This record gives sequence, structure tokens and C-alpha cells, in this order.
Amino acid sequence: MMSRALIRTAMAMAAVLAPSPASPQAAGRRLTLADARAIIASAQTSATAQNLQVTVVVVDYRGDLIALERQPGANPASVDGAIGQAMLAAIFLRPSGTFRETTNPGSPITAVNESTGGRLRFGAGGVPIVRGGVLIGAVAVGGATPQQDETVANDGAAAIP
Repeated sequence: MMSRALIRTAMAMAAVLAPSPASPQAAGRRLTLADARAIIASAQTSATAQNLQVTVVVVDYRGDLIALERQPGANPASVDGAIGQAMLAAIFLRPSGTFRETTNPGSPITAVNESTGGRLRFGAGGVPIVRGGVLIGAVAVGGATPQQDETVANDGAAAIP
């Protein structure tokens, strides 16, 4: 007999991995490496204007890494956090900072995080990129305060029309 935790994990994974009728393939829109570079450049311009040194990560709609750049002086520890926040924003189509209340042990989001090997990171800094009502990826920033990270991430996302 399956344990309740295993059943919860399976249900959470099914909800996350179910094909979406509004997939990027159906809409004909995917983030390219050129898009990711434009997002990173825009985010870095925003960070530099605020005297911040940050890491910027861009992932596709599945949460797979497209590009990452850490500015000189940015904390090396910000890399893993930014990757996890970008993955979280892409997988769940929500800013990564909105998940704090749902991370209790045994919650579906915790089960999904366990299934990724604990790679998702909860806290402000990751934002989904939606164009034409379709998720095409996410960007996350790490290395400043959570509010600054999210502002810079939003500035980066704005680079893609």
C-alpha cells in the first residue's frame, strides 16, 4: 500500500507535470539564448544603476537553465539560490517569494521540492515570464535584498516584448 506522503508527492507531481494547453510550443514562442542574454543585460543594467552586484539566471518554461551570469563582486553563494528561485517561478508560474506560507513539512510544494532533490528555493527574487498568456520561462536574481532581487528580476523580464 502506498504511503500518504508518496500519494501526495505523486499528486503534486502530476499537477505540475501535466501538459498545458497553452504550452510554448503551441503558441510558437520559446525563450532563446539571445532572449536570455537580453534579459540578463537588462537586469544587470538595473542592478548597476542601484550599485548592486548580482547573479542573474534565466530558465525556460520547464525550469531548465538557459543562461546564468554572476557580476564581479556578486556573492558566489547567490548562484544556487537564483537557479532554485528561477526553477520555482517557472514550474509554478508564480513569483518565488509567494511560496513562504506553503512550505510546511508534508505540503505538496515541499513534496515537489523533495522530488527535485531540494533544488527549489523559496524567497523573493524569481519571476515567471509570461507573454501572450503563455509561460515562456523565468528569471531570478540573487545577491541583494529579496526586494531588490525581485525588482531587478522584473526589470530583466521586461526586456522581452
